[in-house]
Amino acid sequence: MIVIGVAGGIASGKSTVARVFERLGARILDADAIGHDQLRTERLREGIRDAFGEGALTAEGEVDRRALGRLVFSDERARQRLNRLVRPAIRAEIRRRIAEMRSEGYDGVVVVDAPLLVDTGPTDLADRVILVTAPADARKDRIVLRNGLTEHEAEQRIAAQVSDTKQARWADFVLENNGTEDELTNSAEALWKRIFS
Repeated sequence: MIVIGVAGGIASGKSTVARVFERLGARILDADAIGHDQLRTERLREGIRDAFGEGALTAEGEVDRRALGRLVFSDERARQRLNRLVRPAIRAEIRRRIAEMRSEGYDGVVVVDAPLLVDTGPTDLADRVILVTAPADARKDRIVLRNGLTEHEAEQRIAAQVSDTKQARWADFVLENNGTEDELTNSAEALWKRIFS
């Protein structure tokens, strides 16, 4: 089994690359989806209530991701506090799922689609890391369209993330997404062939 990490900032195109790899036969572990699942666990809900108060939860007691996002993307300390709560749970679940696939005898490619895979340094979650980059203006436009956020909120999210230049130090490959989705798909397919041929 080989584990490929696909990293990149919000709206960089990393999930498009992961979907290409899935079509080519890889199994995908989506860190964002895993994170959303983890936010439903009692342990993390309680941790978030303790750290951020009742305003971070809905009336039903679930984590209010939109309210939490507004808070953490405007406050660096709050974002770090949230990361300390959530990241270990996500990483542990990714490791558990990889181990489970290994124990089941899976011997193919696993892709970890994780925006924050190499933002703080090298990772031990993947054998190789691909960083997907895109111009900030294009990312902002995608966030506004896709997530329904204001331009200011989109800019806050982009500014909150580690720059592509810093993340590139820890990546084995960099895919530049500065064209169309078809062009990114072609680049991803070419990189797959380069890695596995």
